[in-house]
Amino acid sequence: MAYPGKRDGLAKKVETAAQEAERLGLTTATLILRMARLEIDRAEHKEAEEIANSNLRSKPN
Repeated sequence: MAYPGKRDGLAKKVETAAQEAERLGLTTATLILRMARLEIDRAEHKEAEEIANSNLRSKPN
């Protein structure tokens, strides 16, 4: 399991870098950083779903 605090910190750094790249007119860098942010968010949701599914399977009927 990943560390939520580290993931949040990384997401903030990526977002800040994307904003700076956009400000500087670096469109390719902005796109790459925005895609990285989406991957971070997607990994977070996937991990939450896996935890929920494992909790559902472990409970008796």
